[in-house]
Amino acid sequence: MNQYMPKYLKTKNRMMIFDLFRNQNIMSRAELVRITGISFPTVLKIVDKLLELGILIELEETTQSPGAGRRGHLLRFNPRAYYAIGLEFEGQIVHMGLVDMLGTCQYCRSIHLPVQNHTLELSKLTREISKLMALAAGEQIPVLGIGIGFPAMVNPQTNSIIHMSYMNIDHEVTFAEAFPEFTAALPVPFFLDNDVNFACLGEAFLRRRCPEYQNLVYFTLGTGCGVSYMMNGELWYGATHKSGEIGNMPVTSFQIPGADVPEPKPFEQLINLEAIYQRFQINLQQNPGFPETMRDEIINYLCPYLSYTLTNLTYLLDIQHCVLTGIIPLALGDPLLQRIQEAIRTTLVHNTLQIEPSISRDTGIIGAAVTVFNKRLEVLFEE
Repeated sequence: MNQYMPKYLKTKNRMMIFDLFRNQNIMSRAELVRITGISFPTVLKIVDKLLELGILIELEETTQSPGAGRRGHLLRFNPRAYYAIGLEFEGQIVHMGLVDMLGTCQYCRSIHLPVQNHTLELSKLTREISKLMALAAGEQIPVLGIGIGFPAMVNPQTNSIIHMSYMNIDHEVTFAEAFPEFTAALPVPFFLDNDVNFACLGEAFLRRRCPEYQNLVYFTLGTGCGVSYMMNGELWYGATHKSGEIGNMPVTSFQIPGADVPEPKPFEQLINLEAIYQRFQINLQQNPGFPETMRDEIINYLCPYLSYTLTNLTYLLDIQHCVLTGIIPLALGDPLLQRIQEAIRTTLVHNTLQIEPSISRDTGIIGAAVTVFNKRLEVLFEE
């Protein structure tokens, strides 16, 4: 224990100062001492480590130190000291890009993956990753790792898939066992999590200057639906890493009062792309332009399901911010969010909930990259 604590505190102090620079950009050593309460000698050692890693750059510009001491040089955060690759799976589409330490996505692209025997063929993805690695090498920026947002129940602690009906996985297998050739070809470490969890993490990271977004529900609706919940800046995984599988929640479809109550269905089967197609004969993914009258009909259909569900989540979790995104909300636009907001105002008595669009379409990629930085920098800071 005595050996563990100093090492743990050293890493945490380094991560604290790293986060400060990532948010403030330019600071002095004296400011770090004042803000963190860490001793000046310890701050000097941490700054030397960050300078060694290229995360900080010492400027010629100086600032006056407290008292009669000599003027100290300012230090600037270098967001492109390292890259991470973020991957976000969405059905057979994978969105990907190089991300710097401020969450800026470079060289973003999307590719379509073929399917063979209920399994995604990832050889094309391997080639695209090699291209991103080459771009980073051309800029002489090391890539720390790859974050993979996968649409399944995932145990991020073991990089494992717990359940994925599409691939007939009903017991925990590692991602390396599911995709051995792909993972063997990866040139850097990878980190796996559910795609919605990474998107929620990316959303909170991009809104990190607003503390209220450290408590957030991220709701995505498309081919399926999923929820991720962030509480006090930490993702909530549940006892068995199955939190957020709201699409499996049994729900009874809305009927005329007095009619027989139908058998409940999984929630996503009532509101996903297939449900919209079966009811309205329109594919929202392939037909972004459609008559306003049809938009209103689809919104009228979806609104009760979504507003009541979000109302119940608000009473359960005491949340104030919900990001609603995905193929369907993006296709229907602000009118859907406004209708849900109006409906929630009439059902929430003692609480408030703000329904908002995502701040970026790259939050899944960014969240995957942020996880890479958090995991890999802790290792580098321990050295």
